[in-house]
Amino acid sequence: MPHTYRPWMKRYWLAWLLLVLITLIALFADQILQQQRAAEAHFHQQFNRLAAYQTQNETLLPLLTGDEKLADLQTKFPQIVLLEHTVNRPLTAPRFEEVSGGRYWLYNPYRQIRMLVDLHFALQTPDVALALAFHIHAQPAIQAAAYSETARWQWQRPFINHYQPFLLKGSANPDWRALHLLPFVLALLVWLAIGALGGWLLRHWRQHVAMRLRAEYFQRSRREALGEFTAGIIHEINQPLTAINTWLHSSQLLLKQGKYENLPQALNAMSLQTERLAGLLQRFRDIVSERPVTMSAVNPEAVWRRVTLLLQQELEEGNVALHQQFQHHQVQVMSDPQWLEQVFHNVLQNAIHMQQGRADAGVKIVSEHAPHGIKITISDNGPGFSAEGLAQACMPFYSSRANSMGLGMTLVESLMLRMNGQLRLANRAEGGAEITLIFQLAE
Repeated sequence: MPHTYRPWMKRYWLAWLLLVLITLIALFADQILQQQRAAEAHFHQQFNRLAAYQTQNETLLPLLTGDEKLADLQTKFPQIVLLEHTVNRPLTAPRFEEVSGGRYWLYNPYRQIRMLVDLHFALQTPDVALALAFHIHAQPAIQAAAYSETARWQWQRPFINHYQPFLLKGSANPDWRALHLLPFVLALLVWLAIGALGGWLLRHWRQHVAMRLRAEYFQRSRREALGEFTAGIIHEINQPLTAINTWLHSSQLLLKQGKYENLPQALNAMSLQTERLAGLLQRFRDIVSERPVTMSAVNPEAVWRRVTLLLQQELEEGNVALHQQFQHHQVQVMSDPQWLEQVFHNVLQNAIHMQQGRADAGVKIVSEHAPHGIKITISDNGPGFSAEGLAQACMPFYSSRANSMGLGMTLVESLMLRMNGQLRLANRAEGGAEITLIFQLAE
């Protein structure tokens, strides 16, 4: 699970981090955009204010006679700085004349008066830096101290006025100190909660997937194990059935020949094979039903001699010499009688088959004490294990013989492990295979 779980978690947290960054950037951009909109709105408010002053100038000038009191005019029109009479000014003379410092003259040649207007006070604003040019394409004549041509935000707007064709410019920069931290904190808290919840859900989902995969693997393993188990049953049951069939044909031949004195031996052999067959079936039923098997003290020599009786006919047909050296005849090991018999039977039968046609065919079994146990070595005079055979002899369905199912040594290894024993395969220096079985001594 870790190999599949970690990449998913990495991808999840990378996606989560990306979404957090996008959210924070969006909040930042939104606040900056709000500042820009507010500054632009303030710029247009200032434009409308200046446009209103200009309209007042255009409307008021034709109504003045030049004799009005300046103080009274300034109470309503603070942009008027001075009011004067002119002498013989031509009607075609310019109606607008720039002075300096944001001041300019507006003339009324018909009444020979002029008034000095100052718009400088209207440009003092803390939100947007303004600049006023007295001509559309001229440099600003009035400029606030903070106005900059390189500011991040720039606006400009001309006044549609025949006698006052001014241009208002504005500039502003983002105010980083005015950013609100609360939305960022709330967004982080929300995303932390979402991340924790999503991580928890992802972990549980991955655990559910892993459990489902394990269940599928378990079912598949059980099907494969059932296949191997079925093949093992066929393999093991086939041996006593073949022996029974052989003894049955021998008995029929003895009856035809009238050699009745040999019939008890054949019947006894068939009885032993039948008992072995019944024991195998019972053991298979125990395994399928998962019944616990209780180990008991078993004499390996007695079990070995029973196996030699079961395979007596094969030993005689193969002309296999049998040498037995049990140093301690009454020694007992912790085992299951049926399992131990099966182990001896498969090992001895393999040794017989591997020596077919050899003049020096022979099997030797030697027992000796080992630390906390007994070591039984079974060797033969056959060709021994190949390099591949030593590595794969206990693998299911592996066999060096063409007609073998390759389950004999697999079952031997499985039964030895169940009896807490050890199995070792080797080749003798003088030739032949050597199989070592190590068992625990019974108390």
